[in-house]
Amino acid sequence: MRRTIFLILLQLPTLYGIGQTGVSFDPPLKIPLYLSSNFGEIRMDHFHSGIDIKTQGVTGHQAYSVEEGYVSRVKVQTNGYGNSIYITHPNGYTSQYGHLDRYRDDIAAFVKKMQYKQQSQTVDLYLDCETFPVKRGEFIAFSGNSGGSTGPHLHFELRNSANEHPVNVLKFNFNIRDQVDPRFLSIYLYPLDGASQVNGKTERISSRLVKDNGIYTVPYGTRMEGWGTLGMSVQVFDYMNGTSNRYGIYKLEMFVDNRLSYSYIMNEFSFSDTRYVNAHLDYGELIRSGIKAHRLFRLPNDRLKTYDQAAGNRPLTVNEARDYPISIVVTDVAGNNAVLEFILKGNNRPAEATATGHDPNFVTTMQYNLDNSFEDGPVSLKIPANALYQDLDFTYDISPSADGSLTPFYHIASVEVPVHSSYTLSIKCPDVDPALFSKLLFISYDNDGKVISSGGNYRNGTMVASLRNFGAFGIALDTIAPEIIPLNKPGGDDYSGRKEMRFIIRDDLSGIEKYEGYIDNKWALFEYDPKNDLLLYKFDETHINRESKHELELYVSDERGNASLLNTSFYW
Repeated sequence: MRRTIFLILLQLPTLYGIGQTGVSFDPPLKIPLYLSSNFGEIRMDHFHSGIDIKTQGVTGHQAYSVEEGYVSRVKVQTNGYGNSIYITHPNGYTSQYGHLDRYRDDIAAFVKKMQYKQQSQTVDLYLDCETFPVKRGEFIAFSGNSGGSTGPHLHFELRNSANEHPVNVLKFNFNIRDQVDPRFLSIYLYPLDGASQVNGKTERISSRLVKDNGIYTVPYGTRMEGWGTLGMSVQVFDYMNGTSNRYGIYKLEMFVDNRLSYSYIMNEFSFSDTRYVNAHLDYGELIRSGIKAHRLFRLPNDRLKTYDQAAGNRPLTVNEARDYPISIVVTDVAGNNAVLEFILKGNNRPAEATATGHDPNFVTTMQYNLDNSFEDGPVSLKIPANALYQDLDFTYDISPSADGSLTPFYHIASVEVPVHSSYTLSIKCPDVDPALFSKLLFISYDNDGKVISSGGNYRNGTMVASLRNFGAFGIALDTIAPEIIPLNKPGGDDYSGRKEMRFIIRDDLSGIEKYEGYIDNKWALFEYDPKNDLLLYKFDETHINRESKHELELYVSDERGNASLLNTSFYW
């Protein structure tokens, strides 16, 4: 078996080397390129669609067009990519630059003009080829930390212009050094039905992995036995030169009895398919432990196009009392690879299939490819066909009200079960003053046990929400308006010589929905940074006069319509 795998690996650096597309681009930054994230990494509910380039811990590095073309889109949003630019190139690709601090002057002036025209900080502007044509290597913007970024970096993507699919940036020659092999960390083996067993039980097992003579394996003495239909997942990462970061993988294959049984490769994906990441990863393990492990089989409703169909990609079938040699190979774009090998022993078939029994809260089995519904007292549930990735043993339970809930908490299935598309949850409302109907909302808990809003709307005595996760839900009231707290307020409200005004705005439950500022009764551009609860206004003499007294009105409202108003005057 090892000779077979060795011959396969010998060919990989040639087949999957960097720069294999024949298309080249200039680097987007003129600093050494080290990555904090690569293409295809597993994120919550999506794959990472580009690379994140480290910017030495600071904002303000100049970013450049990687090829000639034109600025085809400029987008400003408070989350996501923040300030971003898209450049369409004649070679069939579009480059995207996200989390920018600011645009170059002419682009910035155009964006601000459109923000004032639309009276909105968030804008999504599509441009023709004549507005901002660019040359290869032309300066376009400054790197930053805007939007959903958790630290200074440049998010950079390449997309196929014809279908908008993000493609693997590392397949183009950007001179990013990678001579480091991927590494296996742990493995998970588990029965997939009540008639199957692992180590004589119907429970999953896990094992850390060790390296022996260049090959990863399970530690000596680790029991790996099974019977029936089994699932397997591995925790594995890629690594690169000059950094300790862990990266997503490029190619993952499994061989059983020296035959290819699973094959996954991350060349590109569509944004419409990216949520299928929840089917690809071992979602239950992610929720339980935070570990992102790749399944080595495909769920029935996993529609990702990243699998080689010829491999089959099915669960393991262990139906003989013999040794099953397993080999798992991970390869990065540069051709570096690692191999995991071990023997799975097939048990003798149990005299009687061991039935696990259902969870005590089991209600019914829901088939993933059919419409499903459930109703019990005040609760009604409708799950459309293909909202699930596989058949679900649906469970339901009720626990007492807590944390401000006006109703009990209704436990809908399990948080360890991923949901692909929205389902409808309806719960009868508690008795409240009709004036408060608009303040009702669903509440649930995040992974840290914090109460969060799950939205919803009042309809004829019932709260209704479209949800994309299972869990425990109750109904609560949100009647508290957001806070507005001035940050850099000077004595006497004299902002002379200041560059900006800053405010903290935050809400305790449903979240900030709208913010608007008016200076001297005219709309003014206030910029919101949700991750820091920060709202700021940059003084701009093209819109307000210098050395004058001004009136400020600042409105902030949450998702339930609770609003706060700050009305004051200042001198600038």
